[in-house]
Amino acid sequence: MSATKIRADLFFATFGEVSQKVVGYLVLVLLSRYLDKGSMGQFFVAATIGMIAAAITELGTGRHLIREIATTPQHALRHLGDVLSLRLPLTAGALIVVNAAVYLFDPALGSVMLLTSCYILVGDLYFSYSAFMIGRRLLGLRLATLLGGQLLLALCVGVSVLAGGSLRSVLLGYVAANVITLCLTATLVHSRFGAVPLTRPTGNTWRLARVAAPFGALTALGLVHSKADTLMLYALSSSTAVATYESAYKLLEVSRFLVRPAVTVFFPICAALAARENWEEFTIAYRRLLTAAGSAGAVVAALVISLAGVVIPLVWGSRYIEAVPVLRILYLAVPILYLQTVVLFIAGSLHLERTALKAMLGALASNVAINLVAIPRWGALGAAATTLVSELGLTGWLLYLVSRRLRAAVRRPYAGVVRMPPANVAAA
Repeated sequence: MSATKIRADLFFATFGEVSQKVVGYLVLVLLSRYLDKGSMGQFFVAATIGMIAAAITELGTGRHLIREIATTPQHALRHLGDVLSLRLPLTAGALIVVNAAVYLFDPALGSVMLLTSCYILVGDLYFSYSAFMIGRRLLGLRLATLLGGQLLLALCVGVSVLAGGSLRSVLLGYVAANVITLCLTATLVHSRFGAVPLTRPTGNTWRLARVAAPFGALTALGLVHSKADTLMLYALSSSTAVATYESAYKLLEVSRFLVRPAVTVFFPICAALAARENWEEFTIAYRRLLTAAGSAGAVVAALVISLAGVVIPLVWGSRYIEAVPVLRILYLAVPILYLQTVVLFIAGSLHLERTALKAMLGALASNVAINLVAIPRWGALGAAATTLVSELGLTGWLLYLVSRRLRAAVRRPYAGVVRMPPANVAAA
């Protein structure tokens, strides 16, 4: 692939990710001024449960699909069909199980959960088509469908708000936007590339699940770890406390997008260096990335912490002023999260997904244990402090694991990583 094509794809990927999040957050900012904090808290809790369910049903198939299509593009539709054949029944099952569980334990959240889970799980199916387009290196086409979907979302939610609808009317707008986007994208793929061959689950389907599962488990567990505070606040405090915490946490999530383009660019580079056992250049790139990420995170943290009293009312409105100290505590974790983002993709290039899973499990357990004490005493502030502590512990643990594997790789070349053929590395 030419350097011009690579630069164009990076632009499309970065612009698509940023624009998607910007539109999504602008919609939330609009809703924060339209709905009361209790309703926003219910929405945030339902969305958290829905995102966890989506991460579990996705099973890491997105990364697997990209790799397989890039390696064997002539079988792209078959690979997409295998993924959808696995995901469709899992998504249907997740809708039933999640809503049944929520209705059993918290009937008051039932209708909000039903609509929220529908829009999230249906919307997440779009990303299988998105992975298909990435694997075919059609980043411009992916950007068009992504932007179209976000504009449709803004339109549907905006109409609901202008009509004076309730939270449930707004969520119907979310559902409509994602259903239409998924249908139009599926139609586009069918018209340009042909019918996607859907089949009953077979041995090949379950083999796909086993291969992709480590990536999916790491993604799902990372999401559970980051959202445990939200769920525990709802269980141990109130939906209003959830709204206070999530308004600050959403701004923390925004900051992460500053470091992700570097991950996109350097992951295949580091994977190739590891496969060739070029540990000198690998270590240099790793240290430079850590230095750049830590420095950028420190600057962002200092800026937002100093302006937190202005940022919260500006973005969310005066009703969320209690989130100012929560935001300051959370932004102390930004340099840590930037380092964590780098070290996680480095761990992936060294085939440490399973080891990283153990670290994530330990961090989740400590997060839950501390929150059991902190939330009843200090509410959203306690949850924010717990996030800071648990992210610090997880990042330190991952840094140690990667450093240990690198030392082993330098001493004994085949002890460090699973050697991969250069073609496979390039395709991944």
